Formats: sequence, C-alpha cells, structure tokens
Amino acid sequence: MALNLIDIPVQAGGWFKPADVQGSAAFLVEVHSFERQRPTANGPKDSALCDVTVFRTPDQLEAGTPEITKGVRIEQTILARDLQTVVGGATIVTLDQIPPSKPGQRPAWVWRQLNDAQARNKVITYANEREAKAEAAVDDAPDFD
Repeated sequence: MALNLIDIPVQAGGWFKPADVQGSAAFLVEVHSFERQRPTANGPKDSALCDVTVFRTPDQLEAGTPEITKGVRIEQTILARDLQTVVGGATIVTLDQIPPSKPGQRPAWVWRQLNDAQARNKVITYANEREAKAEAAVDDAPDFD
C-alpha cells in the first residue's frame, strides 16, 4: 500500500499569542498541565501547557482543516486560570477581550464557550475522527514481540 502523506500546518512549542488568532471561528484546547505561579523571565505566572487547534475561518471548520500548535504555553492570567480545571481534558471555545477594570490597563483576553451548536458539533466530529485515525495507526503498527 502506498503511503498517502498530507501536510497540515503544525508548529510545536512557544507561547500562545491571542492577538495572532483573534476572530477565529473556534478553538479546541487540550490541556496537559497547569502550574500555579511558574517562574518566568517576567516574574511568576500561572501557566497551562496545551495543544491548541485553531479553526480560523468557517471554511476551515467545515473542511476539518485547522491549524495545530502542540505544546504551547498559555500564560495570560485569565486564559491560563480558566484552564486549570480542564487538565487532562479539552474544551471548545472562542476568544474575546473584555474592557480593563482600571484606566490605563489593556483589555484582558478571555475564553468564551462556543455557543453555535453546529460549529461545536463540527469541532467534536473533527476531534473524534482525529482520535480514530490515531487509534487505527496504533493498531496497524507492527508488533515487535
């Protein structure tokens, strides 16, 4: 059987930059770990280590062709803290900004639940198909016993 290689946009590591993906249709955020007050060059910060799947447009959502970033650090205060209860699981969200609580501060980034049921189902379908393909690949792998 010939190997059918298909490239998808994948990058590894780094830090989540909300401004780079602002306005995206949906996010699938898989949370691997959460550290409270992790030491950083800018002082201690709450930090979530995640795989972030971004569906930038409705077309990407429809086609199931997202952008995937594995092993990304999310250290924006509210974004990271909201993920601490999701460790070992995933959430389907969008990204928004809220006005600052004090003059002179920048707007804060926040997750919002994806309330569009059709879009949510497409993300779930994508995730289920991805997991089924991964399980099939493991099952098809040679047994070296």
